[in-house]
Parts: sequence; structure tokens; C-alpha cells
Amino acid sequence: MKTPDSKSIKIEVMVKLLTYIIGIIGFLSVYRYINLLYSACFLSLFILSIYFEYRQKFYIPRWAVNILSLLVVIYAIYKINTEELVTQIVETLLIIYAAKFLEQKKVRDYMQIYTLTLFLLAGMGLMSLDITFSIFLVIVVIMLSTSFVLLTFFSQDPQMELTRQVAGRVILKSMYIPALAIPLTVVMFVILPRTQYPIFDFLNRPDKAKTGFTNRVRLGAVSNIQEDSSVIFRVNMDRINDDELYWRGIVLDYFDGVSWSARDKNTVQLNAPLSAPGRTIKQTIYLEPYSDRFIFALDKPAFISIKGVKRFEDLTFKMPFSIERRLRYEVMSILSDTLIETHIDRDGYLQLPESISQDIRHLAKSIMNGEDRMKDILSLHRFFNDGSFRYSLKNLPYTKSPLDDFLFKNRYGNCEYFASAFAVMLRIAGIPTRLIGGYRGGYYNEVGRYYLVPQKNAHVWVEAFLENRGWVRLDPTPASIDNFALLKKGSPMMRLRLALDTINYYWYAFVINYNLDRQLSIIFAIRSGIKKPSIRLNTIDWWRYSRYLLFLLVAAAIVLFAVKEYRLRKNMDRAILLMFLKKMKGYGYEKRSSQGLEEFVMGIKERSLREKGVIFVRQFQGFFYKDLKPDRSDIKKMKDAIRNMRP
Repeated sequence: MKTPDSKSIKIEVMVKLLTYIIGIIGFLSVYRYINLLYSACFLSLFILSIYFEYRQKFYIPRWAVNILSLLVVIYAIYKINTEELVTQIVETLLIIYAAKFLEQKKVRDYMQIYTLTLFLLAGMGLMSLDITFSIFLVIVVIMLSTSFVLLTFFSQDPQMELTRQVAGRVILKSMYIPALAIPLTVVMFVILPRTQYPIFDFLNRPDKAKTGFTNRVRLGAVSNIQEDSSVIFRVNMDRINDDELYWRGIVLDYFDGVSWSARDKNTVQLNAPLSAPGRTIKQTIYLEPYSDRFIFALDKPAFISIKGVKRFEDLTFKMPFSIERRLRYEVMSILSDTLIETHIDRDGYLQLPESISQDIRHLAKSIMNGEDRMKDILSLHRFFNDGSFRYSLKNLPYTKSPLDDFLFKNRYGNCEYFASAFAVMLRIAGIPTRLIGGYRGGYYNEVGRYYLVPQKNAHVWVEAFLENRGWVRLDPTPASIDNFALLKKGSPMMRLRLALDTINYYWYAFVINYNLDRQLSIIFAIRSGIKKPSIRLNTIDWWRYSRYLLFLLVAAAIVLFAVKEYRLRKNMDRAILLMFLKKMKGYGYEKRSSQGLEEFVMGIKERSLREKGVIFVRQFQGFFYKDLKPDRSDIKKMKDAIRNMRP
């Protein structure tokens, strides 16, 4: 019953409001992956549609919207690019999506908008399956469930009005659909058989590749990577000392005076023994897509488990294709700064270009006398770390003779300048060297127990070959935490970033990488647990668990009491009214559906019973029809009044 003081809302207004909210959600789900021009075009048309809808009450003719959509499709076909097929489809859908908001909307138009929303969400899933996809999916499912329910009312009577209380109940009831669907979806995800060969994989756009190391590095080029704060990989492993965090990737051994490159190397067996002193540590690495084929791992990687990877004699690992999708692989590394080898290509590792100036040669000879290799290395290391050189990523000597400018003119540079000058001067002294490109350091997430390594930690260091020792890691870059663009580990922003990244890490680890192997391992674990229970009854702390059980029982009792009390209060008006009507029916007075309460009691013939009925009805209406909440004493008084009603 709708009373005069109740406020109502048109069903049409509710449907339109929800539809525009869904439109914004559809746009937000894909805007990160599309061209800025298409985003600007969508927002312009969308805002224009809101202005027309609520200010001018004006709509673009349907034929004009259809022509605009057709032109957009023709333009998309003309500009089609198979490498960005999904992106172009999403961009086209987005403009058609915006155009639908410009026309006058009937039931079928709302349904088309909702369908396009699902298509946009599917496009997002083809471009990226990070945690935001699941968030958008849940939001869209909830919003569409409510919209479909309201649209059913709208289809029956567009001018229908609902009280706010009724509208709230309708929306609340519509939530039952996703409340049941989402848990069921999770269960189906876990138990349904999964294939290793995605059916729609041919449509998937490769994840956006980040700038990264290649097999040719020009002096100053690594600074571009070091200005990128995005994540390059995450590593699930135990925490180790910071000075052991060298993530090996590529080996560069040929220098032309300006850039370093990698010569062709022979492949070796993946399980070939590795001679290096140190303890073994296992890692599970989640490598983000980047622009080359090298696999990164903690130095020195002894074995990498991933299909198709090749191992080379310089202890680098390489995929047969560019890494355009996120990779997960297992690594066994030996934590060591030394790699024992006896036979190497000395000429190759002593190669120097003719362009190396005499100034650099004289400087090397003045620092190293050649009598003791280790003393020479220490002397050269002190030369770069005595304070006369500084680390910088700005205004690097990007010239035809960068080493000369670095050593004699600017005396500043980033890691590859220090490593290049160090390696070249060691080669002048007759010590075989090579450059190692990878990453240095990382942030350890205590919650997820993994290292997060950003692109900003890109680093280049040196390996020098010493007789009777093999390859020894040397890092001439001035030892400062700022060199690797690390933020303060205790800063609030860093803690917040690590906390948010934990969600993404678990999403990738347990959802995106959930496959048939994981399913089988769960089944085997359950089966073995049933066959061989590992719990011994005599080792259980029964007092401890009984306390937990008692706490749960008390909590459950409190929750049940609260629910019962809530339901009782919520339906109290109906319960009291039914009690009153049942009492009157016992005295021969039955209320007709067309009668109001006051009209009903005024028809009672017995004066005493009529007077008591009038008092009760006025008291009842004073509470429940004016949305006042009676307390326990008021409810008791009304019930007592009903019990005392007698002719």
C-alpha cells in the first residue's frame, strides 16, 4: 500500500541510471588497452548522450546512429591489422557502444547495450587476465542482474512507479542471482577438466611487451629501462642477503667501441653439471612479457624447467620465441660469485676494437702493473669507487667515443658505463672479461614470500676470468642503494605497493596458472590424504581446539539470535495485525480486503470491543504507518491490548 507521505521513483529512471553506470564500467574495463583517440571519442559521445537525455530530452534518430555504426565498422575493416585484431575490435565496439546511448532507448536497445558490455568485458579478457578482470566481471554480473530484473518491470509498464522501500527490496532480491552464481562459478572452475590448449588462443593479443635487454646493448640504452617502474618478474623463494640478489639474463662479450653484443655460442644439455661453490636455492619465477627471448634467474642458474628453453655454454637460457606472454618456470640456482671453468675462448674475451684510444690504454696500464691479477682488479675497482666518479641516469655521454667522455670528461654514468670501462681496461691488462646483463636487488614481500623485481633494477656487471678460479663476478658500479632505483623499503608507498601486488601475485599463481596438472595434484593429494591420514589423535591439543569450537558455537548462537531478532522486528507489523484480526474473527468480525482498519473497527457493534479496537488501531497506525520503530515495551502493550479485548 502506497501512503501519501511515501516517496516513489520511476522504474524508467532506475533503468536509465543503471544503464549509464554500466556504460562507464564497460569503458573503464578496456580504456587501458585502447588508443587515446578512441577513449576521447567515447567520452565525448557518452557525455553528449547524458546532456541530451537529461537536459534537452533530445535523441539522435535511429537511422543516423546506424549509419555512424556502419561507417565505424567500414573504417575498422580498412585499418585492420592482424597483430592488433582484438584491440581494433574492442575500439570499434566502444564507438558503437557510445552511439547506442545517443538514441531513444526501448527494451531492445537496453538489451543491446548490456550485450555490448559483455562483449567489451570479453575483449578485456582476451587482452589481459589480471586481477582487475575478475573485479570488473563481478561488478558487471551484479549490475546486469539488477538491470535485467528492473527491465522486466519496465517492459510491462514504462511509467510504473515504486516506493523507495519496494525498489530497495527489488534490488536486494536481484542480488540473489549473482550471490548464487559466483560461488557456483568458482566451484565449476576448480572441478571442471582443463585443457592445455586454449580454444580461443588464436584471438589472444600478446600481452604488451616491455622494453628489456636485447643481445645488443648500446652504452646509455639501459637507462631507458631503469626509468621504468613496472614489474619485470616476481620470484617465489626464501629471502636471502641483498648482496646475493643478482638476476642473470644475457652475456655480452663483443665490443665495437659504442655497444656490446653477444657472439654465437654453443648449446649444452639442460642438465649439464655446473661447477660453482655455494648453496642451492629453488625459485618459481613469473616473468612478464618483454621484447626478447632471454630467461632471467638468480645467478648462477644450474637448471631451468620450461618447455623449449635452450641452455648455452655461457650460462644463458633462451626461449625459441620472443616472450610476449607471461611465463612461469622453475629454477635451481647455486648462489655463488664464481663459475669454475678451465677452457675458454681467450681471444674472444680479450677482443678490443681499434677505436680504443691511447688515453684509455695508458690509464689502464698506470693503474694495473700486471704482476698480480687480483691486486690489479682491486686497484681498478678502487679507481672507480674512490669518489671521483658518480652514478647518474641523466645527460649520459651518448657520443661516438662514450668511454673517453665517461673517463676523462664527464666522469659520471650509469652501470653499463662503469662495467664497460672496467671490462675494457681489464682486457687491456690481458684479463678475459664479459658483461652480464640482468637485474640487481628486489623487494621482498613478506606476506606472499616472493621477490618483486621492477625494470628500474636493470643492471650490468662484469665477469673476469682468473686462472685456477674461473669466472668471478665483479661489480664496479658505486655501491649505493640509489643506483638501482630502489625506494625506501619501509616507506608507506612501498608497503602499499607490495600489499596491492600480493593480490596480483596470488591471482597469477593460483588462477591464471591453474591447469590440468594442478587439478591432478589436488586429486592425488586428497586421495593420499584419505588413504594415509597423517593426523595422530594423541598429538592433538584437544583443549586448544575445544576452546576454538566453543568460541565458534557462541558466535553462531549470537548470529542466529541477531537474525531471528531482525526478522521478528522486520515482520512485527504483520504479526501484530494478524493477531488482532484473528482475535476479531473469533468474535465474529472478519475484515474484508476492501476495508481500511478504522472502517473495520467502526463496524463492530459491541461498544466496549469497538472502543478498544479503535484505541489499538490508532496506536498501531501511529507506529507502523509512520515508519516509527516501537520498542519492546510498546510491542508488549499492543499484544496485551489485543489479549484483553472482550465484548
